[in-house]
Amino acid sequence: MNNAGMKKTPRGANWVALVSKRRGLLAAGLVVSALSACDKTEQKKGAVASIASETPRAAEAAPAPPAPADIDVNALSNDLKCSKTGPKQACRVIKEFAQAQRFTAQTPSGEGRWVGQVFTVEKGVETERPIILWAKRVPTSQVGPGDLAVKVGYDFFPDELKGHAEKMVRALTHGDPPSPKNQAFPFAKSLVPTQQRVIVNTNGQSVHVTSEESIFIRAKALRNVYLVNPSQSRGANTGDGMYAELWLADW
Repeated sequence: MNNAGMKKTPRGANWVALVSKRRGLLAAGLVVSALSACDKTEQKKGAVASIASETPRAAEAAPAPPAPADIDVNALSNDLKCSKTGPKQACRVIKEFAQAQRFTAQTPSGEGRWVGQVFTVEKGVETERPIILWAKRVPTSQVGPGDLAVKVGYDFFPDELKGHAEKMVRALTHGDPPSPKNQAFPFAKSLVPTQQRVIVNTNGQSVHVTSEESIFIRAKALRNVYLVNPSQSRGANTGDGMYAELWLADW
């Protein structure tokens, strides 16, 4: 057979064609993969945008609640029968309390302690005991909306220091510093009550202590502080409670 007229294909031509075909398929695959990746990216962006659109904006600061009502001094004085034969010291504290202003707890260090006597009336009978009022200014982040940036607490002297505490109160009453030998003074200076409460301005001249009790505080300038805590006990008589007069002892 005469093959002279037939055109011969070079030996490597088929290999080159195969490689070219595979390269084309690979390129097409890369394009498809890239398009798929882009599509997934767009889907993720869309999902994030959807979530962001559904997420509420950061809640604005809660509005402060309305100021609580101040204590009715005249009604409390009547409950104590102060115009007749009411408890002498409690009635005196109420009279001073009525003339006092809002307690701000302003001291040079931001932390103060007031020492005085609390007169407790129970079933019309009055007793007294030395007391310490502690107050400290705190960051606003530690209190709630409408609360003052102040925490307060009170405590009593242990029985073994009662005599020293009474002498300390007498000295403070006369504007004198406690004696260096007075053992109640170091106790008062180091006291940090375990129960610390926040306070809020009332619609009157008092601040109200937010607690299970109903404590109202007023002050005369910086030195004198008055605390009134009507009894919330179910069996209490009208007028029963705590009536305290204190003087600045540590600032």
